[in-house]
Amino acid sequence: MIKANLGPRSRKALSRKLMQSLLISASIVLHFCSQPIAAGRRTGDSINASNLMHNTNKKGGSIPSDVPIRVAYQGEPGAYSEKSTRELLGANVIAVGYPNFEACYRAVTAMECDYACVPVENSLGGSIHENYDLMLRYDLTIVAEHDFRVRHCFLVKPGMKREDVKYAISHSQALAQCDGYLRGLGITPVPTYDTAGSAKMIANTFNGVTDGARALPGKCTPENTAAIASDLAGEIFGLDSLDKGIEDDDSNFTRFLLLGRKGVVEHLTKKISSKTSVVFTLPDSAGALYKALACFSLRDIDFSKIESRPTSASLLHFLKFRSQIGGRTALSRSKSPRFRYCFYLDFLASELDESAQNALHHLREQADFCRVLGSYPEKSKLVGPVLAASERLKSVTDTSRDQLSVHGDEETSGSKLKIGIIGFGEFGLFLAKKLVTTNAVSCIDPVDKVREASKIGVKYYATYDMVQFLQELDVVIISVPMIEFEEIVSSLPKSCLHGKLIVEVCPMSSHPKSILMKYLPPDADIICSNPMFGPTSSSSSWDGLPFVYEKARVADNRRAEQFLSIFSNARCKMVELSAEQHDSSTADAEFITHLTGRLLDCDLLPPTPVTSKEYAALLDVADMTSADTFDLFYGMYKYNKNSKKYLNKMRENLALLERQLAAKEAYIAAKSEMQSNERQRLIAECRSLLQEVSKSSALHTPKEQLQPPDETKLIQPIVTEQLLK
Repeated sequence: MIKANLGPRSRKALSRKLMQSLLISASIVLHFCSQPIAAGRRTGDSINASNLMHNTNKKGGSIPSDVPIRVAYQGEPGAYSEKSTRELLGANVIAVGYPNFEACYRAVTAMECDYACVPVENSLGGSIHENYDLMLRYDLTIVAEHDFRVRHCFLVKPGMKREDVKYAISHSQALAQCDGYLRGLGITPVPTYDTAGSAKMIANTFNGVTDGARALPGKCTPENTAAIASDLAGEIFGLDSLDKGIEDDDSNFTRFLLLGRKGVVEHLTKKISSKTSVVFTLPDSAGALYKALACFSLRDIDFSKIESRPTSASLLHFLKFRSQIGGRTALSRSKSPRFRYCFYLDFLASELDESAQNALHHLREQADFCRVLGSYPEKSKLVGPVLAASERLKSVTDTSRDQLSVHGDEETSGSKLKIGIIGFGEFGLFLAKKLVTTNAVSCIDPVDKVREASKIGVKYYATYDMVQFLQELDVVIISVPMIEFEEIVSSLPKSCLHGKLIVEVCPMSSHPKSILMKYLPPDADIICSNPMFGPTSSSSSWDGLPFVYEKARVADNRRAEQFLSIFSNARCKMVELSAEQHDSSTADAEFITHLTGRLLDCDLLPPTPVTSKEYAALLDVADMTSADTFDLFYGMYKYNKNSKKYLNKMRENLALLERQLAAKEAYIAAKSEMQSNERQRLIAECRSLLQEVSKSSALHTPKEQLQPPDETKLIQPIVTEQLLK
């Protein structure tokens, strides 16, 4: 992100090119330089240009007329994404290139940019699923669409001829789209990472630029290689275009979406042809999709696109969480299908149309999850604040290429956060090992931790050096037990906390949040977080592990996003919840987990040669909880209003279980005794009956025909019949 710096140290850190990129005209230079220093900010601190841009309306209101809009795109300057942005919004828009799509979403979320222009589907290559997934992860809204005609150009070093070219470099998809043209000239295709990046590689090589530049592959040189890219890339990097429109298929279109923080649905009138994009998931039942589509077809609402794709693990986790919060029974692992699908649907109506509202209401009744991604005008039409900003750009004159095209990498390269950790116990050490890989980390602890800190490259301070410790920090992480949290925070020197980002990492967030709000100065930023993992639950990888956070009070969004990106780049599952929501949904579960783990000591879990999955899970719980201090567990008990209820409930459940076991044991014993007594009684009755029958038979039968009866054979069927009864 580009900054307008007021202090001498920060001015030296910015290059001339970045300063030009920030200022679209001399009037804006005067506007920025005349801004007063914000309260609580030291001279020499940097003021974010995009923060000034949105200072009056943090929720995405209108942009001041004297500040140009900035649009994030993925790729190098001259990429088709940049050209699409300029076709849609005008040639004078400030386009900021980022290395990947997610960085574009972050830039808009952090208010570094006003919008992001991202591709979602190509007429030849199909959908770009990454951007669909990112739209679910980031709370941005579609405000416009643009169908961009892709025209490939044959770019070479100035002065070269077509017959000099032996190799062509570009993205593999672009090379495939120009295969017939290249075959006709006998040119060997060589795939590279990017279309515009290929033009940059040729330009950098013949201009002698090697600092951080990618080298040409294999036998390629500027004298025998052409790049296949846009005409804009050729203009930016000073290459000649020997041919335009060299693609084999002239129906190559890419659909781009313009994403912002606030939608434009209220600006869509009945005269404007509108489109609405939604995403939803359905229960695993017969006819579910048919019923969902009927919500629209019964109301004569037409579709322009429908597509399904497997649901991400994070969305499935959200669905289960929402089901439990709503009182619905979540699907068990055995009932849940192996593949769940998201359905992406574009329908031709505004979200505010009565028929569309009824259809969406009907759909939400049937869907497990439904979200409107945006309502916007069709066919590259602009409305509302987007149109107003585009119109203002037309009046801007005397702008150079350097002022209009910026690369996002340039804005953040070399910037490291200075992070201090208060409390260098086991968890503080665990965090420091990850943080120190990309940031400057220091720590402070009442116990001498010099040896542990120096081993991983962390600077240790003793507690009497607290002022010096806090002096140069950007971020302060408080990693102490909850029972000591208020004492520690209240003792911190408030004069050293102005303008800093304070992060708490307690297992519960409501209590620490109230303490930070109470004792910290009003210009200190606050993030309440709970990394739901630790030294025993994660080894070296944090991939897929949940990191719950709330931006409780944040003025410097860029710094907050840079800190959070440490965890998102480590592939944590980022879950944004308020402290109150976090405690209501996870604090009870955490307390019960730790309580169970502490009850299962080593004597109750002996080692076994063969271990079931259930027993292994119990061992994991016991190991993870036993590694934590008792102070941590006591904090969970003290600051959780439901902890005593769960303790009593566990006692009651244990007593109930004992009573059930005793009752079952008594029932089995009584049943066995009753069966034994009944059997003896039946046998006695049968013998008595047989004796009577024998006596009666003896009176009417001659002596020579008398034989002694087989008592066993006579008794057997009678006893069996009685027992069956």
